[in-house]
Amino acid sequence: MIIWGHKGYKKLLGTSGYPIDCSHCNNQQAWQLLEVGKKFTLYFIPLFPYGRKYYLTCPVCGSGMEVDKKDLPNYLSN
Repeated sequence: MIIWGHKGYKKLLGTSGYPIDCSHCNNQQAWQLLEVGKKFTLYFIPLFPYGRKYYLTCPVCGSGMEVDKKDLPNYLSN
């Protein structure tokens, strides 16, 4: 019997290099850049990720927006 499935994950990639105004909570903070996706599992061991999406989120209220992978270097702080 083969046991397979998927598991969701969230990974913090870093913060923005500059403060961004949040239209939801009106705070000005460096936002967090997150990678959200799923990992294929075999016998409960995560093997490879798929369905990755990238989000820029406000650290105060959690609101945010989806970002293209090609734009990630523009948002990351050095």
